[in-house]
Amino acid sequence: MRCGVDTSSSSDDRSPDMINRKRRLISGLLSGALGLTAIAQEPAAPAGDQFKAPANVAAAPAEAAKTQSGLASLVLKKGTGTEKPSASDTVKVHYTGWQASDGTMFDSSLQRGQPAEFALNGVIKGWTEGLQLMVVGEKRRFWIPSDLAYGDEGRVAGNLTFDVELLEIVKPPAAPKELVAPADALATESGLKSKILKVGEGDLTPGPEDVVTTQFTGWKADGEFLTTSTRNPQPAQFKLNELNIKGWTEGLLLMKKGEKRRFWIPASLAFGKEGEAPAGAPAGDLIFDFELIDFRSVPKPPPPPKDPNAPKDVAAVPENATKTESGIAYTVIKAGEGDASPTDGDLLKVNFKGWDTNGASIGSSETMGGPMALSLDQSPIKGWTEILKTMKKGESRRVWIPENLTFESKGRGAPEGALTFDLELVEFKPKPIAPKAPADVAAPPADANKTASGLAYKVLKAGTGKRKPTATDTVKVHYAGWTTDGKLFDNSIERDEQAQFPLNQVIKGWTEGVQLMVEGEKRRFWIPVELAYNNQPGKPAGMLVFDIELFTIVTPAAPKKIEAVTPPIEVKPAKPKDKAAE
Repeated sequence: MRCGVDTSSSSDDRSPDMINRKRRLISGLLSGALGLTAIAQEPAAPAGDQFKAPANVAAAPAEAAKTQSGLASLVLKKGTGTEKPSASDTVKVHYTGWQASDGTMFDSSLQRGQPAEFALNGVIKGWTEGLQLMVVGEKRRFWIPSDLAYGDEGRVAGNLTFDVELLEIVKPPAAPKELVAPADALATESGLKSKILKVGEGDLTPGPEDVVTTQFTGWKADGEFLTTSTRNPQPAQFKLNELNIKGWTEGLLLMKKGEKRRFWIPASLAFGKEGEAPAGAPAGDLIFDFELIDFRSVPKPPPPPKDPNAPKDVAAVPENATKTESGIAYTVIKAGEGDASPTDGDLLKVNFKGWDTNGASIGSSETMGGPMALSLDQSPIKGWTEILKTMKKGESRRVWIPENLTFESKGRGAPEGALTFDLELVEFKPKPIAPKAPADVAAPPADANKTASGLAYKVLKAGTGKRKPTATDTVKVHYAGWTTDGKLFDNSIERDEQAQFPLNQVIKGWTEGVQLMVEGEKRRFWIPVELAYNNQPGKPAGMLVFDIELFTIVTPAAPKKIEAVTPPIEVKPAKPKDKAAE
């Protein structure tokens, strides 16, 4: 969670911290994933006349039924079933959605020619509430207010209108009778257990580099349904060595084409025990049924071209190099100043160029627009931490780093093998002290100014500029944010780097408040919950207090593109997911 950014309606993390962090990464070499990445959905084709907005798209007619939440609906076609789905059910629907403000069609399953299937507790509130009113075969038009949709700041902002036809209430697959592996189950040294349900063909099994085509269904150890690929139009496809569910990788390596197996996966080979699993991932032991439909090898891509400016000694450490106990070697290109070196926690600025052993470039600070800012104890490359601790300000070194001391996390596209870097320690300084909570953090004082929306503020420092930003401008600021109990949940001060972001992509209180400021000004804002995160799960709750200093009004932000919205159905390494979700 980062300052002011309303991530509830954004597919990418536009927080000030993340915007700046992404800019600092080494030429895109660092990538992290759970290893269960769905294939991207192709964008919908332009809408034809059949998707023209209804005449009453802007507002519900008088005869529409309304709920206490403000949701309005009108039955367009009566259903044939009698059962209504619950919030935990998975449903299959056809739908089309329009923006109520101008009738723009932003998404439709009909346009893709494929019904959408998703759990009702994983979509926008208006859908969760509205579809529970329907029976199978029924078609309704819903007028969904923004607070039951994506809010007023999302990719699809404001009130929305949907035509939804409920095709099916999808029941989860029944759990296996054997929730515990039987005595005759096959077992590996790692603790993975399995039982062959159908014998496969031949003797060949996949290799770690192979792409497998598979169908799977998973449950928790107590039989609670987790996910299945069988609801997707096509089987799942993924590369075995790009999964981080070790039990999946290990298990599929045992299987033959056409084989079906049930796996009992211990927590150590899944996402970890309770308290260890990443947010949204199931903790504990898991059960998965797999069918290996096919597997194929993927040719390795050709090596990247050699950098003509790469050092001649990039492939081998010269004899005059100094070697450390860990296996790192270096030569000094330019001596530094003084006797001081960085210590853990210090903030550094580093210029770098990097190459693999073939002389191919793996990135440089020059292509990033300047020195890379990093904390010494959070360097993405282990060998950097060791070497930078021994360097002086202004010093440059050529460093040969063995593979085991390169990237902490090797995501897709990270270079393999030993790496060579030219490093320059531009400067270093102690990490700034975290800002303390103000004495008036619990509530705005009597002399605070208030806007009609309920936003309260005080000017802490007068500005030097005259121009105020607009909602579409991009700004550079320093900030600190607290909850009303004085807990600091985010700040740019400790990172020692100004945050930069468009004002139309942050929480409402920021959008409104920063527009009141001029360059050089510093204000304290008390942002009521409805102008903050509105108590969204996982985000700072209640009223929030921010100290914000506006440094620069940058160029205006580009107009926001309306994109289709994909529902967060169960995490699965499978085909595209349909849209209309939160």
